[in-house]
Amino acid sequence: MYEDFYGLKERPFTLVPDPSYLFLGSQHKLARAYLEYGIKERMGFVVLTGEVGTGKTTLIKSLLREKQAKQRVGVLYQTSVEAEDLLDVLLKEFEIRGHFGSSRAARLGAFNQFLVNAYARGERVVLLVDEAQNLGPKALEELRLLSNLQTEKEPLLQVILVGQPGLRDRLKHPALRQLAQRVAIHYHLRPLDEDETKEYIRFRLARAGGSGIFTHTALEKLYDYTQGVPRRINAWCDLALVAGFAEGRHEIDGEFIDLVITAQGGSLEDLSEEAAAEAAPAPAPEASGERGEGLPPESADGLKGTVADLGARLTRLEGLVLEMTSQLVPLLAKFMTAPAPTEPPQLPEEYPAVPAQASEASEASPPQEKGPESRKGRWSKFLKYG
Repeated sequence: MYEDFYGLKERPFTLVPDPSYLFLGSQHKLARAYLEYGIKERMGFVVLTGEVGTGKTTLIKSLLREKQAKQRVGVLYQTSVEAEDLLDVLLKEFEIRGHFGSSRAARLGAFNQFLVNAYARGERVVLLVDEAQNLGPKALEELRLLSNLQTEKEPLLQVILVGQPGLRDRLKHPALRQLAQRVAIHYHLRPLDEDETKEYIRFRLARAGGSGIFTHTALEKLYDYTQGVPRRINAWCDLALVAGFAEGRHEIDGEFIDLVITAQGGSLEDLSEEAAAEAAPAPAPEASGERGEGLPPESADGLKGTVADLGARLTRLEGLVLEMTSQLVPLLAKFMTAPAPTEPPQLPEEYPAVPAQASEASEASPPQEKGPESRKGRWSKFLKYG
């Protein structure tokens, strides 16, 4: 629509991940190096995380474009699958055919044989899982079990998990401890800084055959509105070019950026809570029967602290009870072994005299035979007079 007006070969800012437009800033360059190293050295599990729109998928697609001839790469983009369906998905992705029926053992045997044959041919089998934060704990554990087949020195299946920050939090769950221990490389991709944002915009314009469309003030405004997230940059730059074309502007400045974004009603994202979203835990994994396992990490830590505090209080209470018991037991033992009194104890003088009515009633009552005092009687007197 606006390509001819600005002298561009194609639209430079699209929301579809395009590896030919991969901008290797300092972070993306390091992330790519880690991924290449993990694949080359046959690392079992490699994890790449980052906030929404930071360029994870574009980076992965650039790796796939440059994959070596001795690599068998399978990619899972739809990760809303259950653990019991994951093996079937992998068989389909790697084009492993056979008549397996309903036998899981047969499907598992076919997948293992595929890995062994690939290794014998000198091929690396790499499974790349995008949006891996959508995988449940059981599915992630299934991936770990499928990667158990290995030689004496290296695994036969390499797994690269790519996802949002929730994936990182999920892997910290105790139920996935064994999987977390197998992660050889983990890198978290963050948004671009202000200088990299300006370079990113110039890079994409140059790749499409243009330059000098956005002024310095426009670049500063774009960073303020996008905070360096590539997907936001692409969206606002594209809208600014459309609006500039509509008004016949060959140059777009900061004031015009303000007008475009205000006309759109601002971003649909709640950027004021972005920092909180970055630190938010993943959805709690399914409970595995252990108390507290279904809680997010923050809640689990709080529960542990509460339990520890209660335990300390109970310990102190137990100490007090033992101290009181040690003092009371000798007194009780002395009382129980003392001989029974022959005469009833005399009340102290300060006690009030017994009323006349009570005395007459006592005289009218028939005399009772006195037998040897029981232990119960002793306790009664102890409780009454002691």
